[in-house]
Amino acid sequence: MQALYETEVTSDQIDHLGHMNVRFYGVHARAGAERLLASIGLEAGDTSTVVHRDSYVRHHQEQLVGAPLVVRGAFLSATSERIRVYEELSNADTGALAATFVLSFELADRRDRARLDLPPAVVGAALADLEALPEHGLPRSISVDEDPGATAPSLEVLHDLDLAVRLARPIDATTCDADGFADALNVPELIWGGEPVPGREFRPLEDLADGGQMGFAIMESRSSYLRPARVGDRVQSFGAQLEVHAKAMVGRHWLVDVDRGDAVAVFTVVNVAFDTSARRAIAIPDEVRRRMSTRLHPELGPPVG
Repeated sequence: MQALYETEVTSDQIDHLGHMNVRFYGVHARAGAERLLASIGLEAGDTSTVVHRDSYVRHHQEQLVGAPLVVRGAFLSATSERIRVYEELSNADTGALAATFVLSFELADRRDRARLDLPPAVVGAALADLEALPEHGLPRSISVDEDPGATAPSLEVLHDLDLAVRLARPIDATTCDADGFADALNVPELIWGGEPVPGREFRPLEDLADGGQMGFAIMESRSSYLRPARVGDRVQSFGAQLEVHAKAMVGRHWLVDVDRGDAVAVFTVVNVAFDTSARRAIAIPDEVRRRMSTRLHPELGPPVG
């Protein structure tokens, strides 16, 4: 793998759990991937653009303010439709692995985001430099090959199950690129943006019996951008738990176009209960587990078997 990008964790990247917010893992990985793709001639042009279609992230070790970071990457696969990239984000001082990524990119028309075939020379250059996905980069609980759009429930089903987490709203320009299309890097923001449904406000921290606090730290996630959406499209966020375990839970969220009735993006996440004082995983408190279990719908996940 080649070194692609170097940066440092700054104070504005720190979240309510005291470590680098997951959003910035994606930002740094994207910066590295753009350099890797440019090295084989895949860049935006006057009439075409490179679309970030899918992101899988596996978190290995939290990173704190001041940590120097380096992104390394390689190509995993390439066809005329899509290029898949593997990346690692590491602490440049200690060598400790912070996160691993599997990212997918396509070429599209700038005007309507219709997919375009990748140039043969670009595909050939990627195929000439492929590397295998290392064991430490393999997904644990989320498949990178499942098609989350194929199992996305209808808008009617999501309403019937009372799974809305945000009120319907238009897509804001701040989550779009220069052409006015929603950016895959902002799928989590699109999911959690807007006004919450009453009673489903975001609770970043929960009080513990010993006087401490806990939050949910993301261990794995996958953002899948199913189809182009642009500024002004009216969307709504829905969410359910697919699994609830002793210390962790698997959730899935859908961003749905309320006028067309179809899913724009799907966000799948593995969260672990995290004690902010002890800085370790703990058992999910009973009350939190009860609340989460009211939205448990394993049937909305990928098919079993």
